[in-house]
Amino acid sequence: MTDENKVFYKTLVVLCIPIIIQNLISTLVNMIDTVMIGSLGEISVAAIGIANQYFFLFNMALSGIMGGTGIFMAQFYGKGDKDSIKKVTALSVIASLILGMIFFVIAVFFPDFIIHFFSYDSEVVKQAREYFLVIGFCYPIMAVGYIFSMGSRNVRNPNLGMICSSISLVINIILNYIFIFGKLGAPALGVMGAAVATVLARTVEFILLIGYVYFVRDDYELRFGFKDIRGITKELTDTVIKKTAPAFFNDTTWAFGSVLYSVAYSTAGTSAIAASQIANTTGNFFIMTAVCIAIGSSIMIGNELGANNIDRAIRYSKKFSIIVTIAGAILGTLLIISTPVLLKIFSVSASLTPDIKKIFIIMGVMMALRTFNTFIVIGVLRSGGDTKYALFLEMGCMWLVSLPITFVAAYEGIPIYLLVAFTYTEEIAKFIFGVPRAVSKKWANNIVKDI
Repeated sequence: MTDENKVFYKTLVVLCIPIIIQNLISTLVNMIDTVMIGSLGEISVAAIGIANQYFFLFNMALSGIMGGTGIFMAQFYGKGDKDSIKKVTALSVIASLILGMIFFVIAVFFPDFIIHFFSYDSEVVKQAREYFLVIGFCYPIMAVGYIFSMGSRNVRNPNLGMICSSISLVINIILNYIFIFGKLGAPALGVMGAAVATVLARTVEFILLIGYVYFVRDDYELRFGFKDIRGITKELTDTVIKKTAPAFFNDTTWAFGSVLYSVAYSTAGTSAIAASQIANTTGNFFIMTAVCIAIGSSIMIGNELGANNIDRAIRYSKKFSIIVTIAGAILGTLLIISTPVLLKIFSVSASLTPDIKKIFIIMGVMMALRTFNTFIVIGVLRSGGDTKYALFLEMGCMWLVSLPITFVAAYEGIPIYLLVAFTYTEEIAKFIFGVPRAVSKKWANNIVKDI
C-alpha cells in the first residue's frame, strides 16, 4: 500500500467513524420515538410522523447553511487559516439562529398551517398540536448547536459531535420512558411526553457543545467572538453567500419536495402516513452509514482542494465513489434481510405489514444508487464549490421528474408501495446527469486561494 493510500484510509476511519456514530445516534432518536409511540397506536405514529416531516425540513435547511459554509471551513482548514474559519462560523451561527426562530414561531403559534398539509383527522391534528407546542422550543437551540457540531467535523474533530449526541441519546431514551408512559411519578403525556424528552435532551447537548467550544478549548478553530464578527469583510460575506445560497436553496427545496412526497402518500389515508413514517425512519437508519462516508469524503476532498492538491482530491473522489456504492449495496441487503425483525420492533399491525414489506424491498434494492448519488452531490460537487450544478441536478430531477410522476400516481389511487417506488425515478435521473459532471472534473476548484 502506498503512503497516500495509508493516509487516505487512516483519515477515512478517524474522520468517518465518529460521523457515522453521531448520525446513527441522531437517526436513532427519531426511530426510538417512533418505536415507543408505536405502542400507543397508528394515530400517535401519524402525529409524530407529521412533526418529523417538519423537523426534516428544518434539519435540511440547516444542512443547506452548513453545506455552503462547511465548504469554506474545510478549505480554510486545508489552507491553515484559523481566523477565516472563525468568521465563517460566526456567519453560520447568525444565519442558523434566524432560521431556528422562524421555525419556532411557525411550530408554536401556527401549527395547523403545517398539520393540515398532511391530515384533517381530528385526533391526529389534536396530538400533533400538542407535540408542536413543546418541540418548537427545540429549534433555536438545535440551530446553534448544529453549527458547532457539524462545523467541528470540518476542522477534523468529529468526536465532539459524536460524544455530545451519545449523551443526548441516552437522556432522550430515559426521559421518553418517563414522560410518554408516566413512570417514576411523572404524568403519562403520550406524544407530548416524547416532545418534552427531546427538548430536554437537545438542551443538554447544546450546553455540552458550547461548554467545550468556549470553556474547554481556548484555541478552538470555531471559537469566535465579537472581534471576529466585526472582522467579517464584505468580500468574505459575498463569497460565502454566493456558494451557500445555492446549497441552502438546494437542501431546503429538496426537503420540501420530500415532504410533498408524504403529502402524496397521505392521499391513501392515516394508515399510509404511518406506514411511510415507519419506512422512512428505518430506511434513513440504514442509509446513514453510506451518507456519512459521503460527508466525510466532502471534508477530506475539501481539505485537499484548499491545500491546492487538486490531483489528489480527484484521486480521493474516485476511491470514495467505490466505497460508498459498496456500502450502499451492503446496507440495502441488510434492510431487506432484517424486515421481519423490524416489523416486530415497530409493532406493525397486520393491515400495514404487506405494504411495509414491499416498501423495504424497494428501498433496499435502490439504496446503492441513492448513496452513490448522495456522494456525487455532497462529496464531489459541493466540496469544490460547484453548488450551482448540484442545485440544478437535485432540483431538476426531483421537481421535473419524480414529484410530478408520484402525484399523478397518488391521485390515480396507486398503492403506497408503488408511490414509494415512483419517488426513485429521481435517483435514476440524477445518475444520468450527475456522472458526466463528476467525470469532467469541472468541480475540482480551490475557492479560498485568493481570500
